[in-house]
Amino acid sequence: MDFLRKIHDINKAGPLPTGTLLCTMDVSALYTNIPHTEGITACREALTKWREHITKPSATFLCNLIQHILTLNFFQFEDNLWLQTHATAMGTSMAPSYANFFMGALEGKMLNSSPHQPLIWLRYIDIFLIWTHGSSTLDQFLAHANNFHPTIKFISEISPLKIPFLDVMISLKDGRLETDLYSKPTDTFNYLHWGSCHPHDTKRSIPYSLAFRLVRTCSTEEALNTRFAQLSSHLQKRGFPHKQIELAINKARGTPRP
Repeated sequence: MDFLRKIHDINKAGPLPTGTLLCTMDVSALYTNIPHTEGITACREALTKWREHITKPSATFLCNLIQHILTLNFFQFEDNLWLQTHATAMGTSMAPSYANFFMGALEGKMLNSSPHQPLIWLRYIDIFLIWTHGSSTLDQFLAHANNFHPTIKFISEISPLKIPFLDVMISLKDGRLETDLYSKPTDTFNYLHWGSCHPHDTKRSIPYSLAFRLVRTCSTEEALNTRFAQLSSHLQKRGFPHKQIELAINKARGTPRP
């Protein structure tokens, strides 16, 4: 939702210049490549900076807990016990916040040391940026990013037309950004079946929730109608009554786009 608001604000600022490039940067194996010392330092700096919003527990207490999680991470594989000595485990609940703190600290230093800056830089672990300095300088910027830290490397995708980020397909048309739903090729749309023993209200809420997501994500009427038709087909395959689907879609269609 926050990402879509930012796209809306970019469009309000006026058309993007000719030659604009869309780019995403995905950190390769982020969780398993964050050095303990740098990660904890980034957490301490962020928790101290935002102390007025996070009054308790103290930054020192939280960082001590983080250190325990990172350094006492034992696991068993077959008959052997192992201790993970580098980075954070994939499954621990603190890993996303820990990684975001680390990337926030890293990106600030990396961007400040680059001779060229992206017009827009948005990050939610992965990164979306808008580049207006030409393709050759973008290549230099990406090389700089990949050489900035010994363990943090980026997989990049660049396009002058459209690019996926999170669950959104962003397209550049006539200097403006349009958004549409993006689903991975592996998505089976295997929603809860209508015949399930879940409460009726739970099942009835699914079509509207999915339809409202489309209203929120799709910025053009053409894209929205296409996605509504696809959603109806997916839900009917999961046993949902056609009338129930149509009621939900019509209700969502009448909801103002955030």
